[in-house]
Amino acid sequence: MNNHSIISIAIPPFPIFIEGNLTEYGIGTLHPERTNLEYFDIIFVKEGALYIGEEGIDYTVRKNEMLVLLPHKHHYPIKPTDEITKFYWMHFYTTGNYKQSNQARQLESSIPIPSLHFHNKFHTIHLSKKSQLVDTDEIYQKIQELLAGTTKKDINITFWDIQQRFFSLLNLLDGQNHAKDTSVLYAEKVEQFIRENFNKDITNDTLVTKFNLHENTLAKYLKQYYGFTPMEYLKEYRLEQARNLLIKTDNPIQQIAELCGYKWVPYFSRSFKQKYKISPLKYRINHMGKE
Repeated sequence: MNNHSIISIAIPPFPIFIEGNLTEYGIGTLHPERTNLEYFDIIFVKEGALYIGEEGIDYTVRKNEMLVLLPHKHHYPIKPTDEITKFYWMHFYTTGNYKQSNQARQLESSIPIPSLHFHNKFHTIHLSKKSQLVDTDEIYQKIQELLAGTTKKDINITFWDIQQRFFSLLNLLDGQNHAKDTSVLYAEKVEQFIRENFNKDITNDTLVTKFNLHENTLAKYLKQYYGFTPMEYLKEYRLEQARNLLIKTDNPIQQIAELCGYKWVPYFSRSFKQKYKISPLKYRINHMGKE
């Protein structure tokens, strides 16, 4: 991992803000050493510089830079501050999936997502491990508004107000710190197209014509971001939709297969059994009344 690492966090569940504040260090102050904390720690340096390590990687966080420290890791000082340093720190917690890697990842929520409405879809927040802040005025304003509800006694600011302000800040950091390159943009467009047309006849040639890119390029982009080639993703998504229909409807299995883009029912049943280790009919019987 390096300074260009991206932290991807799956939603839902939504991250919960725990606490935060503005801290000032005099010259010669060491950042505290901590280990096995259960929450994320985001640091925004307003003045000076902090010298922090995490799991053998050293970071220098200077003015108008941010650093995200992961839960359950060893955090320690590299050296004392050599100038007066002011920084915001924020702790937040999530029980959801997250991953730090050298590129943005699209993570699936650990919570089953209903497919009845189009807005019910998992999302992934992307935060740069360490980066220069772009919209510093807006970011600091959002931080101050958020902390006003936690560091001052104000009965008019509720828990939900605080969480909404925190999520607004995360959304801003996601947008400004993760500049999406061409591969990510195409991966997202292909993924959206597959979701919107999974019940139709989609082939690699369909995608090549639609996006004007070679099928190997499309496969590379989707594999990097989602972990599947387009055809693998299509198969996974179709089977997931079929699983939902088996549980939530009384439609015949042949109709479910057709609704999910399968023209041949035996192939659908074989694919379903390969993924879920059970036939569609037995899956439906086993889950009757459970959801």
